[in-house]
Amino acid sequence: MDEQQYKQNNYAFIGDIMESRMFRSKSKVTSADARDMADFAMLNMLALYILSNENDFAVAAQDYAQRTMTYGNFNTFRAGGTDLNIALTAIKNSMADDGDKNKLQNQRLKFNDVKIKAFLNTLKMGRPPMGVNSFFMRIERDLDIQNSNYRSIRRLVQDWPRLNKMQKQLVITRMLQYFRVHALRSELYSYIRDLSRSQGLEMKNAHNAEGSPKMRGADTIAKLAVAGGAIAGGYALGKAMTRGLGLDGFQGMKQRLSRKQYMRSSK
Repeated sequence: MDEQQYKQNNYAFIGDIMESRMFRSKSKVTSADARDMADFAMLNMLALYILSNENDFAVAAQDYAQRTMTYGNFNTFRAGGTDLNIALTAIKNSMADDGDKNKLQNQRLKFNDVKIKAFLNTLKMGRPPMGVNSFFMRIERDLDIQNSNYRSIRRLVQDWPRLNKMQKQLVITRMLQYFRVHALRSELYSYIRDLSRSQGLEMKNAHNAEGSPKMRGADTIAKLAVAGGAIAGGYALGKAMTRGLGLDGFQGMKQRLSRKQYMRSSK
């Protein structure tokens, strides 16, 4: 085997490590949909935060945050950036500008350089970020996230360390649906998938809200099995089947149960 062939066989993996799987070229970015790019950045930052809170995936999250911040900023497109680095660079520089629709969307997007870099730099050091709730709320507004499902995911993810298993199942099931339809090549998809498998966090027979354009913004879970779940400070639901309950519906149910429990305790 000659030296050139040896290098091709033994160092081919470097390209996979250093190059984005989602965006293989600058033209892929400039021709992308600005709305989809913003959604992708939001969902990936939420996924990264989830992984940073799981012992088995914290090191991978730290490494990904570090690689995302390799260049220190998001000023210039670099083919060696992570998916998230390229997406954030595209948003900051309005790179996805093909057509009037994208140009209009770009005008609605804001980029908080300081907060995003602080969040990623904290994760790359393996530390829990401060002010997670306010950070994700700000990013949601800046990225003009309109999809009610993605907004509901954000509300749950920001409290990830305190969620029970059923709440985590709702989030992970919904995120898997997003990645499988819109970002199958995303670097973080495989980690979310593995997290789901290791902890049993994917709901079976759940309606795929990403599968039909008509269902965008109206996530429904066809069959939600609640087995001995405890919600709203210990209010036992027991074993039940709930139809047509999405993330927003779940939040509303939790709030109603909280009010019930408060009224009972104050009697």
